[in-house]
Amino acid sequence: MADKRKLQGEIDRCLKKVAEGVEQFEDIWQKLHNAANANQKEKYEADLKKEIKKLQRLRDQIKTWVASNEIKDKRQLVENRKLIETQMERFKVVERETKTKAYSKEGLGLAQKVDPAQREKEETGQWLTNTIDTLNMQVDQFESEVESLSVQTRKKKGDKEKQDRIDELKRLIERHRFHIRMLETILRMLDNDSVPVDAIQKIKDDVEYYIDSSQDPDFEENEFLYDDLDLEDIPALVATSPSHLSQNRSYRYFFQLSKHVILILFPPQPPKGLSSLKAIAQRAALGSSHDGEIPNLHVTDRDIFSGSSAAPGTPTAPQPSSEVSIPPSLGVCPLGPTPLPKDQLYQQAMQEAAWTHMPHPSDSERIRQYLMRNPCPTLPYQHQVPPHHSDTIEFYQRLSTETLFFIFYYLEGTKAQYLSAKALKKQSWRFHTKYMMWFQRHEEPKTITDEFEQGTYIYFDYEKWGQRKKEGFTFEYRYLEDRDLQ
Repeated sequence: MADKRKLQGEIDRCLKKVAEGVEQFEDIWQKLHNAANANQKEKYEADLKKEIKKLQRLRDQIKTWVASNEIKDKRQLVENRKLIETQMERFKVVERETKTKAYSKEGLGLAQKVDPAQREKEETGQWLTNTIDTLNMQVDQFESEVESLSVQTRKKKGDKEKQDRIDELKRLIERHRFHIRMLETILRMLDNDSVPVDAIQKIKDDVEYYIDSSQDPDFEENEFLYDDLDLEDIPALVATSPSHLSQNRSYRYFFQLSKHVILILFPPQPPKGLSSLKAIAQRAALGSSHDGEIPNLHVTDRDIFSGSSAAPGTPTAPQPSSEVSIPPSLGVCPLGPTPLPKDQLYQQAMQEAAWTHMPHPSDSERIRQYLMRNPCPTLPYQHQVPPHHSDTIEFYQRLSTETLFFIFYYLEGTKAQYLSAKALKKQSWRFHTKYMMWFQRHEEPKTITDEFEQGTYIYFDYEKWGQRKKEGFTFEYRYLEDRDLQ
């Protein structure tokens, strides 16, 4: 009975944290959309990422409880898990929006006038991406429900209704994954201009109908949904040798001299063999050996395509000349690059030095002041201002260990978190960067090497909020946060 009360207490604390985390997430979400400049948006996005990480850890704990047999009524747990997953979807939208920076290639492209056909293609690609994300989300929900029902059926055998539901969920998972594979293939074809946009638009209504109504009892799936796209007849566009190149309308050939690559475009000729490019490379090298400006290199198809099977000295049929000009800007430097003048070398050195000290967007921000979220009036005989020297390490060393843990985990990114970490280190606590928990030796380690130590440790579990003992634990030094806090 006591164990059940303890478990229920842990669940209540977890659900309380979920409610607080969702409220904090909503608050930051509003600030992000009301931000006036890019620096503020970047800051709020980082804060939003921290909150979603916390909620994801709580979601993992909830999923464990949902799969447990000790809890009978799991409706509240499932609702909170779905609430967290909703916030995760909202964060994905923020990530997609902020990945397009203002001065990136994509961002500059948005400012220009977009061709209507290109805009339609981008919108269709975005729809495909969102649809795939929605299907993956539903697959995760189905798998979670299957896991929960499987635990219940193992405990109570012969429950035909639950077993039928499991079979139905597995069928839905299989169909969802089929549609995910097909839509991912269509998205790749769209990027390669291998499928017209209007052909994708024709299947849009059927795909959305499947997502919205696939779980309805009277739902009938269109089995010929993708037939018009001919996804099974996609040719393998692979050319690994010159014999394959003749199948294309035009193809390329590369050769390299020193550090410079020269690109030559060859027109198709009726499968004549390819002559060696050695002569062309020699001509390029000879052209670069002259003093002064590097001349253009003109290569004709007569130099490239010659009858390899013809006897030496046998005249070949005249062919129309198609010259390919290699501009001097590509350059050919068989003896190495031309040395830079002293002033350019100096500028290059200064640029390298400046690159190692790049300014960070946070450098332009003011120091954040702590603002109470829910300020309340205090009585006159109570403290109206923080205690004297409350921002010193001496003050924090007088606080209890649990208070220091609370400050460390709930006041992230503040000076208070820094001072609490410093005070904990003075009490011989050490932070484990993998588990994100504080550890302290319970006794002298039984094994100590250059890479790890092993023994019994006391650690603070921030999820269950209490100290635990771990015997035979291996503390690898690579996960030890050992920076000296000044």
